[in-house]
Amino acid sequence: MCKVLITLLLLTLGFAQSQAEEWEPIGTWPFEYKNFQVATVYSGVFKIMKTQTPCNIHLGNQALWFVQNDTLKEAQRTSIIRVEFNNGDVFIPIANGMCMGKVVREDTLAGKVARIYQVRLVDQNKVDERAVAIMNMTQNLQQSDFSLGLWGAQLSDINSVPDPDELPIPLNNVFFFQYKDEIFEATEKQILAHIRPDRKREYRNFTREAEIISQNLSSMLRIWESFFVRYDQPQKVRK
Repeated sequence: MCKVLITLLLLTLGFAQSQAEEWEPIGTWPFEYKNFQVATVYSGVFKIMKTQTPCNIHLGNQALWFVQNDTLKEAQRTSIIRVEFNNGDVFIPIANGMCMGKVVREDTLAGKVARIYQVRLVDQNKVDERAVAIMNMTQNLQQSDFSLGLWGAQLSDINSVPDPDELPIPLNNVFFFQYKDEIFEATEKQILAHIRPDRKREYRNFTREAEIISQNLSSMLRIWESFFVRYDQPQKVRK
């Protein structure tokens, strides 16, 4: 019965994952990439410096980490301007430097750079809920096996309970738009404040009919394309 309870917990919390799946950040390694990747970092305040070094994005504290003399270090938030990874990914500090936004779309609108940023934030509520669920499961296993006098089973069952720090971190996607030199979170309220007044009703109808999901990249791209992009201008899409 204890094994059945463990299996149900794994399925309920979504712990089971295929080895073939892409990298998912875990508690002991809450980084964007499984391994540090070579990147070009633009930094500085009065003088812009350009350096190449292995880097990664820490999703927990939304900061750039880099390797220096075989030691992992966190970069100063105020000094980072832009990070260009060799795999093509580009990250730029946004929200007053509190988030590292991945550029997922870039256009030139009205002669100015316009972008969509994706920020992956740790869902701390789900992290806490999962920790409580595992703690309760461990306690239930201990009480159940103790009452039955199954000391060997108790040790085996407890060891089968997953370590929260070794499980994928629950993440939320948050998107920001950069439009006319202003960066704002892509919420309905903010989007309505930045599109033409005569298109607000059209926007509301569009989001209902198109089943727009705020945490979905394809949904954000559809809004961007429909209400911000000028179709006769060239555009770049980052994958």
